Amino acid sequence: MQAAGHKPPYGFGLYLAAEAARTFAMDFAARQELKKALDEAGLVCWTANAFPYGGFHDTLVKQAAFSPDWRTAERLRFTLDVAKVLLDVAPDDGSPVSVSTCPLGYGQAAVDDPATIQHLQIVASTFTALSEASGRSLCLAIEPEPDGGFERVSQLAAWLSKRFTGEQLRHLGVCWDLCHSAVVGEDTQVVLASLKSTAVHLAKIQISSALQLKQQLTPARSQRLKQLTQDAYLHQVRGVDGQQRAFAFADVPDFLAATEHHDGQDLRVHCHVPVCQSDYGDGMQGTEWKAAVRLAQQAGYRDFELETYTLPGLPGDVLKGGSMVETMKSEMLACFSALQLDTPPV
Repeated sequence: MQAAGHKPPYGFGLYLAAEAARTFAMDFAARQELKKALDEAGLVCWTANAFPYGGFHDTLVKQAAFSPDWRTAERLRFTLDVAKVLLDVAPDDGSPVSVSTCPLGYGQAAVDDPATIQHLQIVASTFTALSEASGRSLCLAIEPEPDGGFERVSQLAAWLSKRFTGEQLRHLGVCWDLCHSAVVGEDTQVVLASLKSTAVHLAKIQISSALQLKQQLTPARSQRLKQLTQDAYLHQVRGVDGQQRAFAFADVPDFLAATEHHDGQDLRVHCHVPVCQSDYGDGMQGTEWKAAVRLAQQAGYRDFELETYTLPGLPGDVLKGGSMVETMKSEMLACFSALQLDTPPV
């Protein structure tokens, strides 16, 4: 990164599994050691990801990635622990910080459950106190995801604005993942308009790209799709077939078994692929993300996070030079360029 003209510190999204978050939250000295280590590494944390509770890179995650959901005390405790750690390791410059979380749960069961509402109210009141004590804004960023309680930013923004007060909404907002929006087909202009009309806070934008195919699914393309999605996660499939019928599947194997939709004209798969390239072989493409970033910047948003967690599970020919590190570097440079953060080489 320095060779390309970018000097540290570099922004870093913190992830701690629940057990680690609890350990750091209970030990101030450990948090100070963590901050020192981040400082020495030239990393600054302004956001944290409290979506995965733990074991996110296990051999089989699937819908368990949403558990425990927001009906449970475990999800509440984990989130508050992560927030406490983040506030102590974030830079001392008064900038806003955020903690992203799951879209309440998998499916609709957690939406409007009294326990969910109560837990979010506790988050809002706790974050209010933490913000006052730290002198910095702290927001829970709920992340819409295919097949989650909320799939679209516009749906989540409307729900939040109807159920929580203005003071609570200072601390309950949205994490907008561009891959997820691409999969469900949510237009960028609709996202931005819904946030403006509801005055719901957009805490951060996750720069990411989904997998897309705009051709008929041949045997070779089916095989390539399998190769790209051979990891621990759900890969929801959305699209329109050759008869202009919309379809939705919870995972790639379900879609491949439904041969009547294989003449699709617009296939979108929840598979995070590197944002530094667009061609993934056999007609597979990465969805476009730069236009959304540009429009979000024009709307005044400044908090962006690169989100490609799938690199360990992708085939080696997708990675730059077969290396995850080189791929991450290339992704960061692509983001710097799109955000107009390029600097001349030193």
